[in-house]
Amino acid sequence: MRLYELFIGFRYLKSKKNQGIVSFNTFLSIFIVFLGVFTLIVVLAVMNGFQSAIKDKILDIDAHISVTRGYAPSGGTGIGNYKSLIKRIGEIDEVISVEPYIMSQGLFRSGANISLVIIRGVGTREVIPADVVKFIVKTRESFHPRGKPLLSKKFVREFFNTRSVLIGEEMAANYNIFIGDYIELIVPKGMLTARTGVTPGLERFRVIGVFKTHYYDYDTKLVIMSLPEAQKLFEVGDVVSGIGIKIHDIFHMNRVAGRIKNMLGFEYLTLTAEEKNRNLFYALELEKLIIIIIQSLIILSAGFTIMGTLVMVVMEKRKSVGILKSMGAKPNSLMVIFILEGFLIGVIGSFSGVVCGIAASLNLDAIIHWIERAINTTMAGVYACFKLGVFEKISLVPSQVYYIEGIPTEIKPEMVVLIAVFAVFLSTMAAVFPAWSASRQRPVETIRYE
Repeated sequence: MRLYELFIGFRYLKSKKNQGIVSFNTFLSIFIVFLGVFTLIVVLAVMNGFQSAIKDKILDIDAHISVTRGYAPSGGTGIGNYKSLIKRIGEIDEVISVEPYIMSQGLFRSGANISLVIIRGVGTREVIPADVVKFIVKTRESFHPRGKPLLSKKFVREFFNTRSVLIGEEMAANYNIFIGDYIELIVPKGMLTARTGVTPGLERFRVIGVFKTHYYDYDTKLVIMSLPEAQKLFEVGDVVSGIGIKIHDIFHMNRVAGRIKNMLGFEYLTLTAEEKNRNLFYALELEKLIIIIIQSLIILSAGFTIMGTLVMVVMEKRKSVGILKSMGAKPNSLMVIFILEGFLIGVIGSFSGVVCGIAASLNLDAIIHWIERAINTTMAGVYACFKLGVFEKISLVPSQVYYIEGIPTEIKPEMVVLIAVFAVFLSTMAAVFPAWSASRQRPVETIRYE
């Protein structure tokens, strides 16, 4: 690239002397590129944040790796030799904890309310798993330092030795259930057989605690009881549905799961948390892909705007182009000048979009709260001025609806680079046709008619 090509390319960003730094058409092109890059970065940061938040909640609540055999207790054979398997799995270095569990669906009834629930039996040797304890927020006798209960020995004994359950905070609120109330569970009894199938049974349990996982499906549908009580409830004997495994580093889940699979053989099904929730994560990825496609249309529209802008620039600069060609400028040089202009529009728009997009993503909570305060203050003033009553404050992201505190964001550098490169590439390609049109002009005719 020659120096004069670079100089003229910069000069052509400004079409006329009295139009300020850049012409309106050039500014519009830069703004559309900026808008496309900015919105795509912010939207993807929020999508990545939500996806990571959901994944973290699932990994925090559920086991990192699960070992199952069939679908006991409501079907299949379950795991009868789980104690020996726990000992073998616990010898793996990366493993933190190994816990047997029973998991099955059932019907919950409280008064006139009936709902489908997930029943989970956990805990052995009168020890409630830490993954359950840390989510308990309310018991009858618990002391709550910093909002977390300190469980008494009496509570633990009651959990293991009586017909008692823990339910989610949302379930308790939805069905108006309090500590000490009784609920009824309707479940399949015994193992599924081809001859008799299963027989449903109804049992009564007392609520002794409430948990809050911040994962809506669990807080509205999960009922937790001790493993021995679950085995009695389903009448399966000393059998469990599966074994839950926690490891030190979640990034090694696949490797550790592979070791367990090789150790136990094909008789058992070993799944990571990501594999168990494959449909959920697939839906999130598909949703993100659709948003990327929709947002990319903004950048694509910027390409057409740039093309139209440069066509107008070529028409405005016909005389200048003719003079350049008469002075010996080659068609390739003219193409470089106009392609450079498209490239510069893409670079300026992308750079400003990346900077503002990252800044907005990192401070999205503060921006949302500022907008909320501005709206609430304005509307409160309007209500007071016209005596419309008391204005109820609004929340743009209500935690009781979206079940999150604030908006999670996660910026992936490789995605930001890809968006910026795509925008610059599209802007540059949009300049090819106008550049080719300028290079085809005849200098004599251009100067004559100008």
